[in-house]
Amino acid sequence: MDRSRSILTPRSLSPVPEEEGRDEENVRDVKSQIEELTTEAETESETDNDLPLEISVHGVKAKVYLNCADVDIVPTRYLEKADRSPLLKRTPWIFRAVANGRSVNISKWSKVDIRYRGVFKTLKKAPSFNGLFGSYTTNVATFSATEDHEGESFTGQMSSDSRPSSDSGSFSSFSSSKRSSSSKANFEDALKAQGQAVYALLDEVLMMLKIKREAESHREVFFLKPRLLTCQPEYWTGYRQKHRDGPFTAGSVSLDYEPDRGTPRATSDPTLSLKKALEGEFKLLLAQLLVNVHRLGPKGDKIPDQEAFLIALHGSKLHILRGIFPGQKTSKLWSGRHNPNTSDMDRSTHNLFSNIGDNSSKNGIGGSESRFYNRTNLERFMEQVEWNQLAHPENEIHPRSFQIFGSREYDLWLKWEFAAAVKMLAGLIMYLMSGQARCGVLQYEFERYPYDEGLEPESDVGDDADVTPTEKIAMEQQEVEEEEERLKRSEKERQEEEQARLSEFEAIKGSVKDKIGGLADGLRQPWWDWVWEDKGAEAPKDEDEMIVGGPH
Repeated sequence: MDRSRSILTPRSLSPVPEEEGRDEENVRDVKSQIEELTTEAETESETDNDLPLEISVHGVKAKVYLNCADVDIVPTRYLEKADRSPLLKRTPWIFRAVANGRSVNISKWSKVDIRYRGVFKTLKKAPSFNGLFGSYTTNVATFSATEDHEGESFTGQMSSDSRPSSDSGSFSSFSSSKRSSSSKANFEDALKAQGQAVYALLDEVLMMLKIKREAESHREVFFLKPRLLTCQPEYWTGYRQKHRDGPFTAGSVSLDYEPDRGTPRATSDPTLSLKKALEGEFKLLLAQLLVNVHRLGPKGDKIPDQEAFLIALHGSKLHILRGIFPGQKTSKLWSGRHNPNTSDMDRSTHNLFSNIGDNSSKNGIGGSESRFYNRTNLERFMEQVEWNQLAHPENEIHPRSFQIFGSREYDLWLKWEFAAAVKMLAGLIMYLMSGQARCGVLQYEFERYPYDEGLEPESDVGDDADVTPTEKIAMEQQEVEEEEERLKRSEKERQEEEQARLSEFEAIKGSVKDKIGGLADGLRQPWWDWVWEDKGAEAPKDEDEMIVGGPH
């Protein structure tokens, strides 16, 4: 039985097969269809320019703040830890010489440094969309029909239906519908690559971080793992108010175990308006809230504070949403009242004060004030203050209204934005695995298997006191470059040897050809030139006597 639990909600999917032939007329046909739909989307987006954007799902409202600071999505402490981690110290191969990865020939990727290769190979197959909410507008459906720097068409361009027809008249009458259906199918396949790119990126980051926590014993650990999973999750908007009309997910970031015991989301509509996109993402956040609350199993009037995260990809633009769900509001939404449980009103605050004595004794600090004002406890206290500010804004007390904070959009093809996206994902993963995140699935596990962050070594402290992390990363990078240079020399020597063998073979082939040619020239001489002529006199008789068995 699979005991993994979903933590995040993203949507993206399987890789797209390479397409060699693409018809320009077919592309223009698809582009014209998209432009018509875009016009409709623009009329719907005229009221989307005001912030915060208000969206409503079956009577439950949310105020969405876009392009928020990173610290509004992930607490500062974990962003700093991510910034110090080795994950961000080495530049991916694609960004070594350029800042925009679109101009790089991915087929020549290094055979040594293969980090993120699968991400960009899949991302190249995704459609070329504009940003979803770059300027709080919704001109998001520009479908690219241009060519890339390698002379190959983007996957967004559609291949033509070139099957022959016995009747030219019938082919002419149905060719338009064939192109339309083929274009739609290929475009849907291209959209699936967005989810696969999110999956590949999460898999790379999680594999390099290698964050695991002990469970029942040191032989059993739990960790986060991305999964490809297509489903339409259920969410609730009140007591017995169940709905299943949200977008389909493409995957999930789940809790897994060894030994065996964030869901990503991607754009699937070429003319998706900002408001419509946010409504769908709000439904997925509500579905994640339901999973977390169900795992904790609290009473309907004692639901604790919760948060949910969603990773979304629009073309090559990635953003992260953080939904804030105060227990006071969700309890009233579920049962009509809120009776906070003083012993479990806020699990993170409880963990903060319960660990003060342990942390202070480990840090060698004495006195009640010293124990409280050490760095770790102050950081946790400030995180609690920030949470209270996010969860209980002064201008919003309605129980059916929540807060959603969205990061800015990160273009994964650009060097610095890709690094910023990786930093956000790494910080988010560190936050989720710290035991401080208000996600019910994780809270349940960390309550069973407590984890103390004070025992975790700082990511900027190396194992060897004589080697700093920066020097260690530089040494690793130098080793990678030396290995690449060695492989390059080996490949060059192999090609030179191959060329030498080919030249030698050609020389031998030419020599044999010359010999055969000379023989052919000789065969063309008259036959009598080849007959042996005895111009001398007959052999003397004494020579006949020398012949064995000859006449006497």
